[in-house]
Amino acid sequence: MSKAEHILSSNTRSIRSRRRSGFLGTRGIVALLALTTLLLFVFFTQPQMRETVKAWISLITG
Repeated sequence: MSKAEHILSSNTRSIRSRRRSGFLGTRGIVALLALTTLLLFVFFTQPQMRETVKAWISLITG
């Protein structure tokens, strides 16, 4: 392998390894999902929110 071929092959490998799949990686998506779930859990366990959800459900069910 010539020196030029060696440089080209090493450059393409380093460029491929630096690429990301989309804006967030897998860890970012998992972290965002976990934080959103935690926020919703905290939000829906508040007493006022529970009463509001019960009122909305009673409006739907009759």
